[in-house]
Amino acid sequence: MRLFAAIRPPAEVTDHLAGALAGALGPSWDRSAPISPRLNWHITLAFYGDVPDAAVPDHQRPLALGLAALGPFTLELRGAGVIRRQVGWIGVGGQTAILKRAMKAAAEAGQALPAQRPEAPRALRPHLTITRSADKPHIRAALQALAIYQGPSWLVTEVELIASELGRGPGRHALHRPVAAAPLG
Repeated sequence: MRLFAAIRPPAEVTDHLAGALAGALGPSWDRSAPISPRLNWHITLAFYGDVPDAAVPDHQRPLALGLAALGPFTLELRGAGVIRRQVGWIGVGGQTAILKRAMKAAAEAGQALPAQRPEAPRALRPHLTITRSADKPHIRAALQALAIYQGPSWLVTEVELIASELGRGPGRHALHRPVAAAPLG
């Protein structure tokens, strides 16, 4: 399975972001199938690639050990932009120094997985991807409007291991399903 470690914001945070997106997209919101389904919204900490299903339980322990020293921390979604002309993102604020340490711990925990070498997300900063179609004018305009967005903060208490099946989700997006979780602290 394609596996990655991520933080998923709670429903009240994604509801707030969905409302802001709806306001920025206006009447085109319903035609914006390129927007990722809300169930897929997450902040990637490390991507592990294709991993045998049987390796997941063994990976949960080193991930939990790597995250144990961090303890819970607060994040918020803040700002918006475009990476590589097509990837629309929402930024992350709050205790980002701890978030970056969590990203490092998640990548290090993946070193023993029987898969390609884990890699930190390629973006320059932590983010939540909302579309891979930011080249569409109405989506680009919405992202520009959301450059000043600031959502509610939340307490991060765990990191999830998520399996991703490309093209299997709603609107032919990826289907993401949590397969394990590692608590912080």
